Formats: sequence, structure tokens, C-alpha cells
Amino acid sequence: MNTDTLLEPTGLPDKAKRDLPRVVNRLLGQTFLYQDIDADKDDYYFVHRYRDVIEALLQLAGFSLKHDDYHRIFQVVSDFSYCRAHYRLDETLMIVVLRKLYEERVERLSLATDPVVTLGEVREEYRTITGKPRDLGVTQYETLLRRLRSMGLIDTLDGKTINVHRAEARLRLRGSIRLILPVQSADDMEAWLRKYQAVDSNVDDNVEENE
Repeated sequence: MNTDTLLEPTGLPDKAKRDLPRVVNRLLGQTFLYQDIDADKDDYYFVHRYRDVIEALLQLAGFSLKHDDYHRIFQVVSDFSYCRAHYRLDETLMIVVLRKLYEERVERLSLATDPVVTLGEVREEYRTITGKPRDLGVTQYETLLRRLRSMGLIDTLDGKTINVHRAEARLRLRGSIRLILPVQSADDMEAWLRKYQAVDSNVDDNVEENE
């Protein structure tokens, strides 16, 4: 059975049939599609237009298509563990930091758009959450933020590069930070913080013992 035969009952136009593999691959490759990003916009509306077909195809492969109506973001999530991303401890901690800052800014300022924070605020919150005066090294910090930007969780507002030496440099926290971390309430957030503070403490203790 070829692709045309499989898609025949869907009634998709020929052009849509040709575009479908590329768009689905992009969804699987980058996890998020944003309506308000120029590079994503056309594919976002493609998924929106043919959502039923794409959703059915993804389900066959063991993936779920989710949509954040408020932020207008499509997200693909694996229903099994094989294709789920696994993050290092520092990556997970930083995601928790960004989610906490996101919620605090939105609640305090009653924002209708994605909030903005400085690199200095991110770094200080990271120290606060870990409960230690030590900080990430410059290279580690820069690599970590670049990784999160490539995932679409943050944007830079002062140029294209991330200069971790500039504490006043601004980051836009995107709505996808709410999708990647399953937190529904303040109590949930506190539970995440306690969990990763304990894990981080144990990791450091083990390192000190080995040294």
C-alpha cells in the first residue's frame, strides 16, 4: 500500500499530500509549532487545517497531538517512553526555574503576552532553587540556555546570541514552558522544587564523597 492509497479516503488535496510528510516530520523533530513565529506560521496553519488527518496518523505511530488554544502552540507527545526526551539534572532544574519565573510574572503583572526576564534573574532563581551559593559554569550555563532556546522554550530579545556575561540581557519565556512541565497548581510547583532540590543535594554530596 502506497501513501496515495492510504490517504485517498481523507480527501486531502494533492499538494497537501505532498506537504504532509514534511510537516509531520517537523512536528516530531521540534516538538512545538508556534502560530506567532514566522518560520512556523504556515506549517502551524497546515496542521490546524488538516488536524484530524494528522492526529490520526500520529496516533497510529503512538503519538498524541496537543494544542494550547491560548498560546496557539501545537505539541507532539509520545505515548510511550521510547521517543521521549530525557534531560540532565541541570536541564530539568532550569526548566523548573523558567516555569516558576513564568508563573510569577504572569500572575504578578497580569500579562496577556509571554513574560520577559533577565539572565541575571534566571541565574539568581537557579541559585535559590538549588539552595547553594555555587552556580553553573559560564560554558555550562551558555550551553544550557542555547539548548532550551533550540527547543523553543525561550527567545532572546537583545540580539541573536546569548551572552551570559550580560546579566541585564533579556529572555522571552514562551508559552511552551507551560506545556513541557506538567504543573497545574502552586502546590504542584512546590512539589517539583522539593523533588529536584533533594536530587541536586544528593548528587553534590556523592561528588564530594568521591573526591
